[in-house]
Amino acid sequence: MEIRDVSEELRSLAMECMEMGSMERPEVTWLKERYRDFMRRENITGRETADRCIYRRMYGGQQAGSPNHLSEKKTDILKIRYWRTGWHLPVSHEQCIAFGRALGLGRDEMKYLLQAYYDSCDRIYQEEPADLQADYWTRRKAMKRLTDRYLQGIPGEKLAQMRITDNSLERSMRHLYYTDALEYVFCGMAEQKEYLKRHIISVNYDSEFGRSMKLLGIIPRKTMIRHLLILGMPQISREWMNEQLRLFGYLELQEQHTLRGGERMDWLLIRLLRRYEEFRPGRTAEECRGWMRNQCRILDMLFEKVGRKHLRFMYFKSLKEF
Repeated sequence: MEIRDVSEELRSLAMECMEMGSMERPEVTWLKERYRDFMRRENITGRETADRCIYRRMYGGQQAGSPNHLSEKKTDILKIRYWRTGWHLPVSHEQCIAFGRALGLGRDEMKYLLQAYYDSCDRIYQEEPADLQADYWTRRKAMKRLTDRYLQGIPGEKLAQMRITDNSLERSMRHLYYTDALEYVFCGMAEQKEYLKRHIISVNYDSEFGRSMKLLGIIPRKTMIRHLLILGMPQISREWMNEQLRLFGYLELQEQHTLRGGERMDWLLIRLLRRYEEFRPGRTAEECRGWMRNQCRILDMLFEKVGRKHLRFMYFKSLKEF
């Protein structure tokens, strides 16, 4: 599909979304204010001195001349400048936390740093915690409710076509999700019934999908939004999405929020969901799914065409192997 064939309304929204990506991230503006607060608290007048102070707090530097003095290179200090000005971001969740602590951020400010500036989850779990009262298990149960509802909502005709029985339904979750995701980025997948019966086509997504469903490791916010869209259809709305994002530890959809590269994906999703909520009353579940898949395909094809891969919110790496 050529760009000129994209529906005018969606094309206009997508183009406006891309144009706004050239502005400074609001999250960086916020961080600059926190940086100035830090300088006032510490009675520091020069930014280079402040950057050095933050670096030493993060990496354990001592006063010059002490036996444990950290050897500092100009490039080491420079990365603090890059972070606070938005040129680069910390390379890991742990490094971002250390940066926030060095700035002396309070609890709510630290949460905003992780969820908004870093566009990530408030907590990363590398393994299942032994404490059954941990927030992790509340989130894990919520994901189980989502997947159960998703499986229950799959039409029997589709299950029969894919040769999936009640006994194999849960074991087929990865493949069902994968083939469903294909419909949001590639047109005409439903017609390839014989090919989609082969569960081997989704096997390379097994490890990543399994970790996502167990909420282990790094799950980007964009990935969680995709999960919610696919697993939550057709009963989704902006209100529901925000409730789920908060539950799983992510920033809710906000007009001004940007991805790490400055893209205004939230702005676009809010408008997509608004139009879906207008379309949904009186429609069947399959009509709703068909509408959303079509809109997402239009947007995905446009963003692929113009090389804006970070805005392809329904696409993920394993799909390219199809």
